[in-house]
Amino acid sequence: MVLHRSGHRAWSVTIDLVLAGLLVAGYAPGRADAADRIGRRLQMVSLTNVDRTQHDRNALAFQAQVSRYAKEHSRAMARRGYIFHSTEEQLRAALGDVRWSLGGENVGVGGSLDSLQRAFMASKLHRQNILNKTYDHMAVGIVKSDDSMWITVIFSG
Repeated sequence: MVLHRSGHRAWSVTIDLVLAGLLVAGYAPGRADAADRIGRRLQMVSLTNVDRTQHDRNALAFQAQVSRYAKEHSRAMARRGYIFHSTEEQLRAALGDVRWSLGGENVGVGGSLDSLQRAFMASKLHRQNILNKTYDHMAVGIVKSDDSMWITVIFSG
């Protein structure tokens, strides 16, 4: 799914703040699960950026604020037991507080982040989102249910 918008607003939290939060979460007692969830999201950002770099695209920054929505969408897919895209209205609302003119979304379910990324790159429309030169940020929401990972990736630029 691809979404267009005119107008710009201030960007959300940068990757540096997320990494700092990960370090704090990693050292706080009882926060291992939270660190693992953040680690999975950042792993997906890394996998996406490796593919972008191999195709002469700039790396995308992680967008924590929009990732909250992405996680809720992934949770809804897991609860229903099938994948579906956000509506245009939902994506506009999720991206509302950040500066963007183009947005897109990849959704999927799989056994690992590596297999999900490979499947996205093998799909023409998902690959177009991943390699779109306009995008400079991405949000990631992952919900693990049984042996499956439900994922929502939102791109913006």
